[in-house]
Amino acid sequence: MTKLVRYFRQVVPHLEEKYGKEKAQVILQNALGRYDKLIDENKDEPKAYYMHTRERIYPSIAVFYALCDEGASRKEAEDFVTDYYRWRSGTMASKIKAIFKIPGIYKIVPKIFYSMTEKSFGPQAGFASENQFLSKNEMRFDMVRCPYYDICTRYGCPEIVKGFCDADDICYGNMHPRLSWDRTKTIGRGDGVCDFKVRVKEK
Repeated sequence: MTKLVRYFRQVVPHLEEKYGKEKAQVILQNALGRYDKLIDENKDEPKAYYMHTRERIYPSIAVFYALCDEGASRKEAEDFVTDYYRWRSGTMASKIKAIFKIPGIYKIVPKIFYSMTEKSFGPQAGFASENQFLSKNEMRFDMVRCPYYDICTRYGCPEIVKGFCDADDICYGNMHPRLSWDRTKTIGRGDGVCDFKVRVKEK
């Protein structure tokens, strides 16, 4: 199962660069074992959780604690996990910017984001939101419950959640000159809500 998770395939070069190949393999094997245990402990979770938990949350928790087991401080482990996820998000940001070179596609982003949120970031996946709004040029809502925060907190490592928040900013903060990513608060950074807002700028 674990060999299919992109997170682990991509994290290996980062581990090797920082810790050397031999220690990187020790950390990786520890993380894979922890990941399998996390999957087993949460085997009854809804499949709608999988894209969040199995692809992002559980691998991050597993690597965080594997690093700690090999002598890293919690701050060092936190920095590694968040820096890796920022790098990963940078590759996605490049792909998003390439898509938005298609003339006029930026205009439908509020609608796309709203639909995506309902499909993949709704109650069925452990999220809860309030104050939803959608118009031709703007989408906004307040996320009041986040499984990234809830699960990482439950497993004792809430400090890594802000790396996921950073990922959003990196991916969506510079999509197109006519789009504005206006989120100012996130649960993972200590706020009580994530105030998502995407709008098409006036000319």
